[in-house]
Amino acid sequence: MQISFSSELAHAMAVMLLELHSELEEFAYQHDQAADSAEQLAANLLGSSVQA
Repeated sequence: MQISFSSELAHAMAVMLLELHSELEEFAYQHDQAADSAEQLAANLLGSSVQA
């Protein structure tokens, strides 16, 4: 009984870690996209203020 519970617990933890890893990868991707957008916006704003 103990081995079965331990095995199930280890499996459940492995699944949770894989899900967490996936969520962190998605967060990092969205963060990079937002940073790229912010950089582009800043460049556009600076460019338009220099032209004005």
